Amino acid sequence: MKALVIACFTLISVLGFSQGNVADNVASAMGKGDVADITAHMVSTVDLAILDDENMLPRDQVAAKLKAFFRDHPAKGFEVKHKGKSKLDDHYRIGDLRTANGTFRVTYFMKKGANGMKVKQLRVEAYD
Repeated sequence: MKALVIACFTLISVLGFSQGNVADNVASAMGKGDVADITAHMVSTVDLAILDDENMLPRDQVAAKLKAFFRDHPAKGFEVKHKGKSKLDDHYRIGDLRTANGTFRVTYFMKKGANGMKVKQLRVEAYD
């Protein structure tokens, strides 16, 4: 019985850690412009908006769009400004992406799936 209780607490801890870990990994990768790490945490089809270009795209096309963005705007850091959870149990982060060409507002939504949290929507917007 004691082993079962310990196993349950361990599982709960790991699941809770992995949710925050994905959000933190994406934030860290954003700050470095690490497209491979960002897309590794995505669902197969992502709602992507980069500046005025918005579309539902497969992960490989998202990677190409992000590479082009980071080529034109080399990353210098990312700071999460707000985090939360929607009524649909989607977790989200909003932050500032500092680049060589200015600061952009980034929002990403993550949903729980069979394999943990994955990014389902990513928005990169210019500050007005």
